[in-house]
Amino acid sequence: MTAVSLLALLTSTVAAFVAYRLYLNYTLRLTARQHGCQPAARYKHKDPIFGLDIFLRTGDAISKNQFLVEHQRRYDTYGHTFESLNFGSLGISSIHPENLRAVFSKNAADWGVQPLRLHSMSPFCGTGFITADGSDWKISHDLLKPGFHKSHISDFGPLEEHLQLLLGQIPKDGSKFDLQPHLLRLYLDLNTLFLFGEPIGMLSGTPPSHAKGFLDAFQAGFNGCGIRIALGPLSFLMPKGAWLAACDKVHQFADVYVDRAIEYSNKIDSAEHSQDQTKRRTLLFNMAQATTDRTVLRNQIVQAMMAATETTASLISHVIRNLASNPDIASQVRAEVLAVGDGPLDFDQLPRIKSLQHVITETLRLYPVFPQMNRVALKDTVLPTGGGLDGTAPVFAPAGTLFDTCFATLHRDPKIWGPNANEFCPSRWENDYSPPPFTFIPFGAGPRQCLGQQKATMEASYIVSRILQEFSEIKSEDDKPYQAQVALTAKSAHGCPVSLTPATG
Repeated sequence: MTAVSLLALLTSTVAAFVAYRLYLNYTLRLTARQHGCQPAARYKHKDPIFGLDIFLRTGDAISKNQFLVEHQRRYDTYGHTFESLNFGSLGISSIHPENLRAVFSKNAADWGVQPLRLHSMSPFCGTGFITADGSDWKISHDLLKPGFHKSHISDFGPLEEHLQLLLGQIPKDGSKFDLQPHLLRLYLDLNTLFLFGEPIGMLSGTPPSHAKGFLDAFQAGFNGCGIRIALGPLSFLMPKGAWLAACDKVHQFADVYVDRAIEYSNKIDSAEHSQDQTKRRTLLFNMAQATTDRTVLRNQIVQAMMAATETTASLISHVIRNLASNPDIASQVRAEVLAVGDGPLDFDQLPRIKSLQHVITETLRLYPVFPQMNRVALKDTVLPTGGGLDGTAPVFAPAGTLFDTCFATLHRDPKIWGPNANEFCPSRWENDYSPPPFTFIPFGAGPRQCLGQQKATMEASYIVSRILQEFSEIKSEDDKPYQAQVALTAKSAHGCPVSLTPATG
C-alpha cells in the first residue's frame, strides 16, 4: 500500500468518525430536548474531537502534585457543572449537591463503575466491590459488611501494640523528622493484620517469608490499574508483562491466607470459632464463614487492601499536620484528652471528646480521604441541574457518560462553607453543626459509601489521642506550601515534618 493510499484511508476514517460524532450529537440533542434538558457549560478544548488535551493536562497535573489544584481551577472557570470530552465521549463534571444526590443516592442504579474499572483492573483484583455493579457488587458488599461490625473493630489492643513499636522508633529529643512514613508503615502492618490475620512486619522488621516482594508487587499492580483506567481506550499502550507478573505475585501472597481461612472454616465448629478472638477480628476469616470460593475470597481481600492502602495513615498524618500548625487548638484538644485519661482510651470514650472529633471532621473536610470520584452512566439518565445559560436546567447524560466529581473542591466551596472555607476551623462543627445534605462527603455517599468509615475515624481518634498523651508539644517543621499527592486517596506530597516534646510527669 502506497503512502498516498494510506493517507487516503486515514483521512476517510477520520472523516467517517467525525460524521458519526456529528450524527450522534444531533440525536442526543433531540433526546435531551425531549427530556427538557439543556447542555452545561462546555470545557474549551484544544482538541475538539477526542479531548486529548484535557487528558494530557490532567496527567501533567498529577505528575506535579497539582491534581486537586487543576480541578479547582476548572470549577472556578466553568462553574459547578460543565461538560467535556473523554476520548471522544461525553464527560460531565459537577460538584452541585443535587447532582451528587442523583448520582450517588437517588438514581444510583443509573450509574456504576464496572464499564470504567472491571476490564482494566480484573487481572489484578477480579470482580468485587471496587470493580462491579448490580448483583456482583451486592454479593461483595454483603461479604465484607459483617467484618466492620463494632465487635470486630472496637478492640484497640493490637493497635496499641503496634503503636508502641512506632513510638519506639521516632525521635523524642525535639529533632525534626517526617512522621508520615512511620504512619504508613504502621498501617501496612495494621491493615494486613485486620485483612489477613497477620502483620506484614514493617515495624518489627520481621516479615513472613512468603511476603518477600509483596509490597512492591502490590504497588506495581495497583499503579498499573490506575494507568490502564486513565488511558481508557488507549490502555493497550501500557506494556503488560511486568504488570501481570506483579499481579501473579499478589495473588500468590493472598492465596496463602485464603487457604488458611478456608481450612480453618472447614474444620471448626462455631463454639471453637467464638473462642479465637484474633480470627474473629480478621476480615478474611469472617468472609470464609460465608463462602469458601477461593477466587471470590482472593478478589475481595485484594480489593479491600486497595481501599485500605494509605487511607487511615493519610488521615492521621493530615490531623497531626493541622495540630502542629495550630498550637492553640492542639493544646485545647490535649487538655480535653487528658481530662478523660492519661492512658489508652476505649471505643466509647473517644467520641465524647468533642474537640478531638471536630479536629478530625474538619481535617476530613479540607483533606477528604477520597478527594475525587467517577461514575459511568449505565443508561440514559438526567442530572437535575447545571444546564442552560444560568446553570439551573436539567442536563441529559446518555449511557456511557463519564461523571466526575471532586469532593476536595466541594468541601472548600465558599457558598457552602463561608469566606473561611479554605481555613482550618474545627469550631465550625460545634453545637452539633450538620452541613446541608451532599455537601460533606469525605467517604463517599449512598449505597457504595465506604464500609470502613467508622473504623478509620475511630482508629484516627485513638492514635491522635495517644500521641497527645505522650507528647506535650507537636511543632510543625513544614516550610513548604501544601501539595496533595493523589492516587485512590490523597496524602501530603511533603509528608508530615514535625518535632515532638515528650510529656513529663
